[in-house]
Amino acid sequence: MVERTGCVVIGAGLMGLAVAHELGRRGTPCRVIERGRIACGTTSTTFAWLNATSKLEEDYHRLNVAGIEGHRGWVTRWGSDVTGHRWPGCLMWARADTATSLDDLDRTFDRLSDLDYPCRRVCGRELADLEPRIAFGHGAEGLLMPLDGWLDASRLARHLAEGIVRQGGDIHEEVPVTGFLGNAPVLDGVVTANGPVHADRIVIAAGTGTGDLAAMALASRSAFRPVGSDPGLLADIAEADAWLNHVVCFPEGEDELHMRPNEGGRLLMGADGADRMLPDEVRARRHLADRVQHYLVGLDAADVMTRMTSRVGHRPMPADGRSIVGHLPGCDNLFVAVTHSGITLAPAVGALVADEITGSPVSPLLQEFRPDRFAWT
Repeated sequence: MVERTGCVVIGAGLMGLAVAHELGRRGTPCRVIERGRIACGTTSTTFAWLNATSKLEEDYHRLNVAGIEGHRGWVTRWGSDVTGHRWPGCLMWARADTATSLDDLDRTFDRLSDLDYPCRRVCGRELADLEPRIAFGHGAEGLLMPLDGWLDASRLARHLAEGIVRQGGDIHEEVPVTGFLGNAPVLDGVVTANGPVHADRIVIAAGTGTGDLAAMALASRSAFRPVGSDPGLLADIAEADAWLNHVVCFPEGEDELHMRPNEGGRLLMGADGADRMLPDEVRARRHLADRVQHYLVGLDAADVMTRMTSRVGHRPMPADGRSIVGHLPGCDNLFVAVTHSGITLAPAVGALVADEITGSPVSPLLQEFRPDRFAWT
């Protein structure tokens, strides 16, 4: 007799693990297949800012709010020490001598207020009280978003993986998917380096690998891939206790600087300008060090470079920047779950995909994010 499983999930990053965990909660244990190790891809190289602050399109904002609510539900269930969640809020600020940034700050405040997302203005002495190590400069203004947080994504991924196994599922690491069984519109499973796995349903949650896997499933030779790869430099500094209290975002034109506290008393940081310098990682590191030392009192660029460790991640980026969630056109039992902001969205998308697979009514939250808006063939 051929062994079957209810669902195969391709990808053991936070998104794939969230889908498998939520399916297990609904009585459908999953087999998760990962070409590397658990959380070895984008999940291990993410800034992990939990927010709906930076998503100002109403439908995408609502989906991210649902993601934050899902994360808070996990904390209520398991505790932040287990999951690695922190909720300090986000401080976004701009200097008085960068008029464009101040205008952007006003627009962000107005838009978040329209969306009923908690947000308040801060300036002067309060800015300095909130973040005493930042050199704000005279006339700086800021916004405080108290719902925002950050996450030790690898810790949460390991906890979800343990839960999947307890639910009766299993996780296969270092097992690439090399093909699919059967033909569209109904596939019969996947082919792996360890042999075939027959399954009633398949979910592709493979981040930047999603496009290639979808093309393989559809037997398509199209050069178009709806999911691209967006490289990003992430760096941290050791022995940085008490440097920051919040997630901090300084949107200076097209070179946004973002920083936050990290586990082990470290400071985590990135900048859009540094990302655009890749693959020249040395140049990108220097640019980031210069930006950080300009705003953090007591640091100089040489010190930052000496104490900095960095890594380059490759974030999945749908062609239109918006989530892709749902049935892949032409394959009745193949789902796709891929998005930028996957760390924020994982609990919401995981639950919504699990609901849909197990027969619950389709959520209106996913209406504008379906795969059929792209031509996959």
